[in-house]
Amino acid sequence: MKIAKQTTKTHQRLLTAATLLLALAWAGSADAYTDGRVTFASDAPFAGGYAHSMSADTAEDLFTVAGWANANATTAANLWNWWILLGVDSGVGNGALIDGTESVTIQLDKSVGTAMLFFTYTGANGSGSGNLARISISGFSADPGASCVPTSVQRITAITYSSGVLSFDYLDDGGGSDTGQLILANPAASAGSNLILTVAASTNGNATAAFAALRGMNIQEAHAGPQVQPSYIGNNVSSSYTTTDGKLTIRGFSDLNATTPANLGRYLDECFGIAGPSTVSGNASVSLQFANGFGLARLDSRYSGGTLSISGFLSDPGLVDPSAGATSSSYASGTLTVSIADGGVHPLYFMNRAASAGQTLLITDTSGQFGIGGVGYASTQTIIGPDIPNEVSPTYTTPDGLITLNGYADTPGTIPANLHENYNWFGISGGANSQSIDGGESLSVQFTNGVGLAGLGTKYTYGQVIISGFVSDPGLYDPSGTATAVSYSSGTLSYTFNTPHSPELVVSFTNLMASAGQTLSLHTDGTGNSQLTLTRINYATASVPATVSIVNSGNNIILSWPSGTLQESTNVSGGYHDLSGVSSPYTNAITGRQKFFRVKL
Repeated sequence: MKIAKQTTKTHQRLLTAATLLLALAWAGSADAYTDGRVTFASDAPFAGGYAHSMSADTAEDLFTVAGWANANATTAANLWNWWILLGVDSGVGNGALIDGTESVTIQLDKSVGTAMLFFTYTGANGSGSGNLARISISGFSADPGASCVPTSVQRITAITYSSGVLSFDYLDDGGGSDTGQLILANPAASAGSNLILTVAASTNGNATAAFAALRGMNIQEAHAGPQVQPSYIGNNVSSSYTTTDGKLTIRGFSDLNATTPANLGRYLDECFGIAGPSTVSGNASVSLQFANGFGLARLDSRYSGGTLSISGFLSDPGLVDPSAGATSSSYASGTLTVSIADGGVHPLYFMNRAASAGQTLLITDTSGQFGIGGVGYASTQTIIGPDIPNEVSPTYTTPDGLITLNGYADTPGTIPANLHENYNWFGISGGANSQSIDGGESLSVQFTNGVGLAGLGTKYTYGQVIISGFVSDPGLYDPSGTATAVSYSSGTLSYTFNTPHSPELVVSFTNLMASAGQTLSLHTDGTGNSQLTLTRINYATASVPATVSIVNSGNNIILSWPSGTLQESTNVSGGYHDLSGVSSPYTNAITGRQKFFRVKL
């Protein structure tokens, strides 16, 4: 059977966070899948559950929690969900808590990582400020970027990370509200990992025994297209945030003209804005500064209302609102105005990334508030799902004319079939699933001269993926490590990609020359339930290899090169300068000092 492509998730929010936002209804997101929350007391199969191992049904089974009687997680014990507590019943201690030598493991799918952990009834048997438990979580591949959600009582302190282990102290205030949240800003650090959580009395306190209980967990995409999630933003620590690739800088301001810096702030891992309200409201503003060649692809609205204004566009950005979060929208003179319908989760997509590429956009909402649930950005040389007109034509050509897609009902492509788009993914109409490429279907991707395939984003994909038409090995790189049975032969790349879930995974291709100017065919092997569902196609200009050939001709040498600028120097290590007015082939007399040549592309 084909999996359902549309998921609805109901999330709960803890009112113990530092700032309570404007009370607006939070509808479940119809768009998969930047994040997902599981509350153990209410979500199947954890609610009232009693078993050694349970997978998160309401999060597409993307993580599994298991209980153990020992700290090394080798002796199985049952998890027990009692009231709002998820603990381990090993026959020793309190069965609703993680205590003694007990441990809990969290096994995550390769597509997602942990973004937030909720704790309750956690602490130690000491007294006063010494009532500290020391919680350790091992299994991270890198620093997860941990911080705590501020509350009236600072429960999580002394956070450290070393060699795959995250540790922190947790204070039990002796009968008060002891719920605490731990934010993890780097989900990729736990993607595909088996985390082991243990608890002991902290050496920083005066306790001799400790205990913990899990209340819930959030996950986020770990290897998706470029994006900024609220969990990435430090709460009230800085007025700016720059992505690791340097393509986007976000800044906060206390005025509408963006002249007075104000710290950014987040609400849990759900939305961000200016510290305090954790939204954009009143006289505050937030700017999005994009690098050249990169623009706004997606902006998520959460806990929002009023009229959103985004200024700074070069032209109409092409707003697409598949979840109907806006009652109206208009564009004029560089400014997009959007009336937000409710406080639900609404992803807004932008088909014209060139309208914001290299620009600084300014976000304001003077009549209500706008909670930024996430920012997606992309190269102007990227096709994303919402770009594709749904059920209009078998053919789509990018505005720059560099790529043309053609859908076919067969492989090789001879029978045209319409392209089909849904939210932020697309496939070919017909077959067993119109939202995917399956059965005998195929998608041709035709590149103009000098342009090649740089990457593919997929979700809901499983089985063997086949891409033919290369002139050499394209150099598949899969940062998630999901792809297996990778093989290249005679122009065809094939690999198995079993990712039937909704999080996006993006792979890249290091050899653009392998596809430059070619027409590729994308399809599956057609067996079983194999399907390929695309979210994006990245393309780029391929660099011609820098080569210089030298031929002796009497007392001269003749240098030839395919493209670029010839440079010369008398020192092989440096001091090169352009030879102006010189073109290939270039005849140079063998006289004077020894010279060295190179080509600058």
